[in-house]
Amino acid sequence: MKILHTSDWHIGRRLKNKDRIEEFIKFFDWLKDLITRENVDVLLVSGDIFDNTTPSVQAQNIYYSFLYSIAKSQCKHCVIISGNHDSPAFLDAPSDLLKLSNIHVIGRASQNPDDEIIKLYDPDLIVCAVPYLRDRDVRKSDDNIDSIEKALTSGIYEHYKKVFTRAKEIKADSNIPIIAMGHLFARGGRTNIDDGTRSLYVGTSIEIGSDLFSKDYINYTALGHLHSQQFIKHENIRYSGSPIAMGFGEVGEKNAQKSVYIIEFNENNNIAINNIPVPEFQILKRISGNLDEIFTELENLSLLNKSIWLDITYTGREIIGDLPEQLNKFTKKFPLLEILSVHNENRELQYNNELDAIPEGLEKISPVKMLETCFDANKTPESQRKIFITLYQEILRDLNIDYEA
Repeated sequence: MKILHTSDWHIGRRLKNKDRIEEFIKFFDWLKDLITRENVDVLLVSGDIFDNTTPSVQAQNIYYSFLYSIAKSQCKHCVIISGNHDSPAFLDAPSDLLKLSNIHVIGRASQNPDDEIIKLYDPDLIVCAVPYLRDRDVRKSDDNIDSIEKALTSGIYEHYKKVFTRAKEIKADSNIPIIAMGHLFARGGRTNIDDGTRSLYVGTSIEIGSDLFSKDYINYTALGHLHSQQFIKHENIRYSGSPIAMGFGEVGEKNAQKSVYIIEFNENNNIAINNIPVPEFQILKRISGNLDEIFTELENLSLLNKSIWLDITYTGREIIGDLPEQLNKFTKKFPLLEILSVHNENRELQYNNELDAIPEGLEKISPVKMLETCFDANKTPESQRKIFITLYQEILRDLNIDYEA
């Protein structure tokens, strides 16, 4: 049998307030084609279907249109669990209807292990489909406030162990493989800055050891929550990661390539895991430098003749008060380039150094002398100082402040 593992779709997510609906449409078109081309038998989706608990109508249309296409395809089963971004009630609402098409959705956690075990036929497979476990699912309200982290950790372990114990009972002496699904932070997992990974439990740093998913009785563990594809300690414990970059922080990282996994079982339940790269449906780029270097890089990127969203960091020494305006004016001649965020390190450095640049005896220093001290601290070019001092003197004069002393 062939199983496809994906997760963290985050349908409806925006980037710097930029709509990404077209990216999601292209991804799901690609995923449908992959499922057909590879003759996938079972699709596993390990949480964070939507980016928030109240998805837009557009986001819902994308989700249900995809499920409809899966129901009509040769893919025999689909198992979906909720993540920390999802509303369990929202995902569960149509579950009885979807089950008629062999689409199994587990939104809410249950105290009954049987509710989180799905026995599939043709192909035969036992899926331990554990959704994201919220605080209320695993911890008693009267737990000591000083041991919340310990209570959460032990509660998560206990919940999974009950499900796994029941799965082994169902398997009995048969040769049916067991798959585990979960949405959690496994110890040793990697994250990137600005990759959109949100803390699961506020005020704590819960990490679950890979020993929970023993390969002695679990053939493969399909995890969700971390947005970079990776395995945890063992090759059969994996995060598929998000199918599109969640933020500019992922750009250029060595594990930035997005992917899904296809797991193929042979008759002896040995598995082969294939990493299938996901195409980049929207190019994201980060560039930095002084103004001339940034302009040169923008011209070079325009030659690609592709839609590119940009995160720009200005690192030059020259003070540029209208940096975003200059950058946007320059890129108007390149319609496929769009600047989503601009950072001015010169200005940030100026703010950070401001207090350090002020010597003792402040009351004895004139405003203009203070400005010159700031120029020295920030290495402002001489060519700019005269015009800035002139403008500053005009401001002081308008405010009736003595600037000569």
